Amino acid sequence: MKFKRSTVMLVGVAFLLGAGVLIAESQRSQSPSPTADTASTAPIFAFEETDVATLTVERGDETLVFEQGDDATWQMTAPENALAEPGAIAFLLSRLNTDSPLQTVTMQADQATDFGFNAPLGVVTVTLTEGTEHELILGGPDFSGSANYAAVDPEPWPPAGETEYSVLVVTRDVANGINRPLAEWKMPVETLAPAEPGASSTPESGAPAASPAAPTPTGEPPANEVPPAPTAPAPEAAN
Repeated sequence: MKFKRSTVMLVGVAFLLGAGVLIAESQRSQSPSPTADTASTAPIFAFEETDVATLTVERGDETLVFEQGDDATWQMTAPENALAEPGAIAFLLSRLNTDSPLQTVTMQADQATDFGFNAPLGVVTVTLTEGTEHELILGGPDFSGSANYAAVDPEPWPPAGETEYSVLVVTRDVANGINRPLAEWKMPVETLAPAEPGASSTPESGAPAASPAAPTPTGEPPANEVPPAPTAPAPEAAN
């Protein structure tokens, strides 16, 4: 039985294609799996808010410094001296010690500009009561635009040489916590003091206060009152 020449050529082409697919799959299975873009369920840092002694937030040309007192209240010491808004501090610290990074990627030292670390959006430094210091440097947005790259306790910094860095991809909430307006970091102050109890109202400007008339003896008119004119007695009727 003879095969047509065209049939033999088609069979040969199919055989070659199948062999190519098998070789490609074999090479793919033997190649090492990538270590980048791995997710993590652990938070960025492992500390409690009560363990924090000072919190420093650097953003551009502005540096904010907060200190936690023994009674768990927060005081802003720079750029102003004011009672701090605890909700603003709790929000940022919660992003650091509660939220997990979305991904972990590997960055070479010469890629720092690509990750936005040449002009970071902010630097957060946390000093614990026992002296340990942690630092988070927030870089530029990731490829999705909904998250940011962050370097945690990087050493050395700035990146140099052939050092590799494990860079986290964190939610945009970290950037929101860092970049909130200065006024929102301070406790609101009441501009109007409450009225003292028992305080009497004052008369309108320019209106003299009325003084009560001095008491007079019974039957006598007041000094500033004109007495009524005497009336003539009525004429007697003629008999």
